[in-house]
Amino acid sequence: MLFAVDIGNTNVVIAVFDGNKIIQQWRISSDTKRTGDEYTSIILTLCRDAGIDTTLFSKGIISSVVPALIGPFVIVCQRVVKKHPYVINTNLAQEGTILPVHLSGHSSRELGTDLLCNAVSAWNLFHGANIVVDFGTALTLTATDSKGIILGGTISPGLGTAVKALAMNTAQLPFVPLEAPRKVIGATTKEAIQSGIVLGYKGLVESLVSQVKNNMHEISGDKPEDIKVVATGGLNSVLKPITDCFTIVDKELTLKGLKLISELI
Repeated sequence: MLFAVDIGNTNVVIAVFDGNKIIQQWRISSDTKRTGDEYTSIILTLCRDAGIDTTLFSKGIISSVVPALIGPFVIVCQRVVKKHPYVINTNLAQEGTILPVHLSGHSSRELGTDLLCNAVSAWNLFHGANIVVDFGTALTLTATDSKGIILGGTISPGLGTAVKALAMNTAQLPFVPLEAPRKVIGATTKEAIQSGIVLGYKGLVESLVSQVKNNMHEISGDKPEDIKVVATGGLNSVLKPITDCFTIVDKELTLKGLKLISELI
C-alpha cells in the first residue's frame, strides 16, 4: 500500500492507496507549529480507527507547498511507513526526467509540486493538451500542451481566501457559506457577497480558461476546442453546478498524480 501526503497551505490531505484505489483519505489542518511527533500521533490514531494495518505500507511519498512541514511529515512517514519517503522536488519538472510532462528552463524551479502532480495526472487522463483548474487556497490554472510541455499558468486568490479577506478587512461584512445565490442582485448582505464571490469567480474562471486556450493556440498551435479542462481542489464543487467550462471534475487529481509519480521513481 502507498502512503501519500499532499501538504497544502490550508490542509494536509493524506491518502492510502491499495493498488490504484484510494481506500482511505483524511484532511487535517496545516499547522507549522505542530511537530512530527504530534502529527504521527494523529495519523496513527486515524489509521487505527479506520482499521488500516500500517505494516502493509510499502512506500511513502510527499508533495508540499509548505516547506516548514516537510520535516515533520518525513518523520511521520519514517514512523508510520517505517521507510524514508520520497519527497517530490522541482527538479522533476525539468526536461529529460522520468515524467511524461516537463517545464523547460529555470522556471521549473518555481513550479509548485502540487501543480506538477496535477499536470502528471491530467496528462495520464487525456494524453493531450489540457488545463487544470485547482480550487485551493489559491485558484490556479496550469496549462500543458499536446507535447507534454507545461507552459505555465495563472494564480489568483482562492474563493475561501477571498471570502476570508472580505470578512477580516471590513467592519460589518460577515463570513458567508460559499453557495451560488438565486439571483445576481443580492437582496441581503449574505446574497450580495455570494453573488460577488461565487458568480464573480464563475466569470473569472470562464474568462481565464478561454484566454488560456487562445494563448496555448498561439504558443503551441493546439486548437482551443481540443484542449481539455479538469477541475480539482476542495472548492471546485462551488462552481461545478453553474458552469460548463470543465471537461471533468476530479477532486483526487493531485493524489492520483502522487500515485503515478511514485510508480515512476
